[in-house]
Amino acid sequence: MLHMERVRSSITDEQRYEAVANAWLAGQISTNTRAAYRIDLARFGHWCADHSAVPLRVGAADVVAFQAACAGAGESPSTIRRRSSSLSSFFQYALDHDAVSRNPVTGSNRPPIEIDDPSPTRVLTAEHVESSLAWAAKHDGRLHALLALLVFDGLKMGEALAVDVDDLSGRPPRVQLAIPRRTGRPVVLHERSHGAVRHLAGRRRGQPLFVSARLSEEDGAPRRLTRFGADHLIKRLPTAERNRPLTANELRRFHISAAHRAGVDLDEIGDRAGLDDVRSVRRYLVPPQARPGRSRRSSFATADRGSDRPVTPSNNTNKED
Repeated sequence: MLHMERVRSSITDEQRYEAVANAWLAGQISTNTRAAYRIDLARFGHWCADHSAVPLRVGAADVVAFQAACAGAGESPSTIRRRSSSLSSFFQYALDHDAVSRNPVTGSNRPPIEIDDPSPTRVLTAEHVESSLAWAAKHDGRLHALLALLVFDGLKMGEALAVDVDDLSGRPPRVQLAIPRRTGRPVVLHERSHGAVRHLAGRRRGQPLFVSARLSEEDGAPRRLTRFGADHLIKRLPTAERNRPLTANELRRFHISAAHRAGVDLDEIGDRAGLDDVRSVRRYLVPPQARPGRSRRSSFATADRGSDRPVTPSNNTNKED
């Protein structure tokens, strides 16, 4: 963590900004998130340099001007929202560490999220997901459990990888999983995921649920599977598009869009998927014209609304409705 006493007025504004930015980036667990944030900060830093603005002294009007510049450069509303979200997180960190007196992003308006401005994430068919689950079940229990948590329970990749076997409790049909990165009650696992998770956990205790094939070099203990390792597992899945492997975000979009079409409330979907803002949920929704296929009856069904169990692909293999 950054010790702000090391970043004082004796250094230049540029050096101070760089020190705070590096400390904030170093605190990001995900390599992919850190890389995306770094790009957004670099874009903002270049804009500040071009407009003689000091990054740690900007106000809401400057953030609005930056957003307008991004729009003028042809960036999509989703990209501008992401940049604004990155800046908001950065300035909140800077505020918490006394590097700024306020978060200027809170005074700006981000581009609105519309159903016609969906996520660019690919839309998967039910056949694709079911075949991926079947392949994973045959080849790697870790991959099968990971896919099940993403598809049936809507977990984020980082949330799933942070789980330990001791976070699992209960017996079928009510098996629960405490998510370390979430506050509140545990997630009640779907019937098609708790079997895969229980099988993976086995009789182990005091270990990560998802472990690397390589043991720790220090003491030979199981090592937690990293995001890089999980991405590598997912890329092993067969796909019709050889140069476009499946991604975790595509699996989460499948879960969220399927739940919405099954009539689940947006707030409930967000709660299941760990999304605090309903606008984030709406980005995952699929406009009818963008759906990969139609069928006469829905390929998805929900359990009783009061059971806390999420949407699931049914046993048939029709395309998404």
